[in-house]
Amino acid sequence: MKKTKLVKIIAISAIVSFASIYAYTNYFGTKSVLQTNHDEQNCRQGNIFDGVDRQARFSVLSTCEKAVGIVHDMKKIRENDGDYQFNLELDSQYKQLLNDENNKQVQGMMVIEITSYDQQSNAVQIPNNGDKIEVYGALVTDNPHGWNEIHPAWKVTILNESNSQ
Repeated sequence: MKKTKLVKIIAISAIVSFASIYAYTNYFGTKSVLQTNHDEQNCRQGNIFDGVDRQARFSVLSTCEKAVGIVHDMKKIRENDGDYQFNLELDSQYKQLLNDENNKQVQGMMVIEITSYDQQSNAVQIPNNGDKIEVYGALVTDNPHGWNEIHPAWKVTILNESNSQ
C-alpha cells in the first residue's frame, strides 16, 4: 500500500514539474532574439524583445518588419502589462503578413502592441482610430492566440491623421 502511494506521489510530482517547466519555457520565460536586419534607422538593434512581457510565448517570423494601414480598436487604455494594443487594417501589399487566425479572430487585421518600454521613444507616435500609420517592429506569432502580430512596435509614424479623433 505504501509503495503504491509513493509511486503516485512521484508521478504527480513529475507531471507538475514538467508542466511548470513547459509553462515557463513556452509562455512566461524570457527569450533573447538578436536583430538580423542592420537597418539601424527602422529596426531595433540588439535583443528585439527588450521591454516585452512573457517573451517565450512568441515565435519570431521576422526580426524587423514594416506594415502600413489604418488603426482600429485603439482604446487608449493600456493593457495590464502597460502595452497599447490595437488592430491594423493592412494596406493590400502587407496582407501576406497575416495568417488564418488573424482572419478568424481579428477580422483579417494585424495586432500591434506598443510596449511601455517604447512608448516614451521619439520614434513612437501613439495613434488614434482611423489614423493611417507606418509601423516597424518584430513580426511574431502569439502562440497562445495563434495570430501574427507586430510586437514590439518600436517605430510608429502617423502618415495621415483621422478627422474622427
